[in-house]
Amino acid sequence: MDELHIVKREERYFYMKMPTLLNVIRALLGLQSIFIGISMAFLVADVFRSSADYSAFPLFDQVAYFANIALRIILILAPPLLTIMYISGQSYKLTITFMSLTLFFTILFIPSLLVLLHVFMLLTLLLHQPSKMYLKQEGSSREYNQKDLRL
Repeated sequence: MDELHIVKREERYFYMKMPTLLNVIRALLGLQSIFIGISMAFLVADVFRSSADYSAFPLFDQVAYFANIALRIILILAPPLLTIMYISGQSYKLTITFMSLTLFFTILFIPSLLVLLHVFMLLTLLLHQPSKMYLKQEGSSREYNQKDLRL
């Protein structure tokens, strides 16, 4: 009978709360994404408002110019959003990968004070032990007992 209880305890997953620093990183990336998204929306609106200025150029050059803008928007917005998703999904390797891409594209496209902030975020993800432990947790399903199900 005692062996049964030991096995039950080993199968149960114990979840820890998201560390505060990881929550701060997620919030900062979310704010950055909102700010950049709004800025890009104003840029696109301005480009479409003054699209008559581009009519003198050949169609191929216009398509290449607008494709360049669209690609930059995707490269600037996608990595922080994916980093937020993988932090929430508790995936350490993908979080580090997309945080590195966020840093790289920030250096490439938006050389500002954000670069320093992204360096500290990446270092926090790499060196902060509670954040690493939270992101490396395994098991996505949680066992519920009767106490958890009561309102």
